[in-house]
Amino acid sequence: MAKLHLESLPLGTNSGGVFKLLIEDGGVKKEDIGRILLQRRTAAIELPADVCGRAARKLAETAPELVAWVEPDEVEQPAIFDQFKRCLKWEADEQQERIANDPSAMRLKGLRLQDQWSALGGRIVCRLTGKNPQAELPMHGLRVGTPIVLLSENGEDRSRGVVTRLTASSVEVAIGDLWEGNEDRLAVAISTDDVARGRQERALLKAASAAGNRTAELREVLLELAAPTFDEQDEQQPSARLNASQQAAVQLALSARDFAIIHGPPGTGKTITLAEIVQAAVARGEKVLACAPSNLAVDNLVERFWACGLKAVRLGHPARVSESLHDALLESLVREHPDAKLAEKLVSEAKALFRKADRFTRAKPAPGEKRSLREEARALLDDAARIQQQTLDRLLDDAPVVCCTLTGIDDDLLGARKFDLTVIDEACQTTEPACWIPVSRSRRLVIAGDHCQLPPTVVSQKAEAAGFGVSLLERLIARYPQAAQRLERQYRMHEQIMEFSSLEFYEGALIADEKVAAHTLADLFAADELWAKPVQFIDTAGADYQEADEDSSSRSNPPEADLAVRKAKQLIDLGLPPEQIAVITPYAAQVRLLREKLPAGVECDSVDGFQGREQEVVICSLVRSNDRGEIGFLADVRRMNVAMTRAKRKLIVIGDSSTIGGNEFYARLLEYVETIDAYHSVWEEVD
Repeated sequence: MAKLHLESLPLGTNSGGVFKLLIEDGGVKKEDIGRILLQRRTAAIELPADVCGRAARKLAETAPELVAWVEPDEVEQPAIFDQFKRCLKWEADEQQERIANDPSAMRLKGLRLQDQWSALGGRIVCRLTGKNPQAELPMHGLRVGTPIVLLSENGEDRSRGVVTRLTASSVEVAIGDLWEGNEDRLAVAISTDDVARGRQERALLKAASAAGNRTAELREVLLELAAPTFDEQDEQQPSARLNASQQAAVQLALSARDFAIIHGPPGTGKTITLAEIVQAAVARGEKVLACAPSNLAVDNLVERFWACGLKAVRLGHPARVSESLHDALLESLVREHPDAKLAEKLVSEAKALFRKADRFTRAKPAPGEKRSLREEARALLDDAARIQQQTLDRLLDDAPVVCCTLTGIDDDLLGARKFDLTVIDEACQTTEPACWIPVSRSRRLVIAGDHCQLPPTVVSQKAEAAGFGVSLLERLIARYPQAAQRLERQYRMHEQIMEFSSLEFYEGALIADEKVAAHTLADLFAADELWAKPVQFIDTAGADYQEADEDSSSRSNPPEADLAVRKAKQLIDLGLPPEQIAVITPYAAQVRLLREKLPAGVECDSVDGFQGREQEVVICSLVRSNDRGEIGFLADVRRMNVAMTRAKRKLIVIGDSSTIGGNEFYARLLEYVETIDAYHSVWEEVD
């Protein structure tokens, strides 16, 4: 038996409603209908293969608000998809093991359901407190956005969800349906992100099952079975605000029939270029979906779109979105809509009925009264959710651009909407399955990022060994370089800070814009010749700056940390605001040590955490110093590419040449700093 998948079913649809829909709107005979698997607003129905296809086509005519697609009884799963599924499983297993071994991931027990109400997409938000609602909750490892499982004290009645709000005395979680378990004996436990994993696996299945439609065509191109094609480029030049390589990127993206790649090295204005592409697409009457792996990257896109006059709508939870962008949030727009008042009134009435049903203690209610009150409350919440859905649909229909994270693409919110163009920014910072989530909604893609910077984070060693750390962009640009345009003029760094990275990673093609090519700290304060140097490498070889083992996975170097702190304090004493200084390092243990010692206002983070960021001065502590020449994380030279391209006016690198110099990349770095008179010994720092 094949399966007919239905998505974006009306709120409150049960198996009977699906059965009726198939017969009345899908033209299916009742005797052909097999097992119905229903989960929230999606259903999978077993049907004969020929019936599946006819029903999907019929439903596209009679119920266009639904998404209907067919999973054949034997799906020809591409080998790479099978590998992705295994890697997703390995990643989930590793994450679960880490949660189980994490003492901060304890379970909050003895919670009471204080309140619950409907939210966007038909979800339910539950507010949980201790037995005393005013009492502070015990210590826990929950954060906003943490995936959780909500369960009764004995472990039954499970419901998965996500933390949406935290106070000292309460936890609010969004789950899929009303909670009707024992309200005085609940528990919340940290879980793996099954929602994100499920969306990726479903996207792969949908792509593998596609036949005779645009998704199937894109699958063939993205899996390198057919070459990407391009229309003739428009002779009209893009905005004069853009440089030559940015203009070429816009032209390439707008002429792409399948996909185009924008390769954006550090500081080259990738987001500005993407905004120009989206603006041109909207001007052509197209609908655009703009995605990125992280909320921060999506926020950057929204800010740029709004600056261009594009009123993009942002999907996501307010706690995970920049406060300055809350006016763009779909949730805020729905709440401010006139119809929201009626929905709020219905929710209030439902809450009152739930409270009334719970109030029966000593007085015994009439037979069925408690159940009747709760059914009436649920009906009111369903009505409120339908009003919210109608308002949401109008807002999304009017939006030229919708923005969200890749794994935040929510079928319950987006329904059957398709997009003429999907932009995936920072595509090298996510594993490939996440990039397949928007494919079934897209006519064409623009994939942007820099595969010469850090790859996706992969926690499972088995998944890493299987190539899970190779991003979609990296794979495609190696196969179809003609489908990519590299941006080559950078607007961040002094040319000496830029040059080594350009030579090592970008074929020497990067050019420093004249506005930044020669800027130094002397433009900000009265800097002497040494401080005005844009690059300094301080060599600690021979000074006994030995690294220390903090644990099995991290390292610190206390003398290096002290030197980095001393350099930061010297800059502050010279008049540079601490907020214009960042200290970065590859090792979490060194980050912790530095944060204890650095002056207030000086930013400190790991190299990985600082990717995508910039600062006037960046001090980089390499940490590794040993007699064995072991360099650990530094062996991934893309991490060093990130580290060396964050600074605008001054980059200070502190490291042990005798440890790192055995590596060919770092040997070339040492040669480079000598050629620009940037090499210094730590002995020069001795008073």
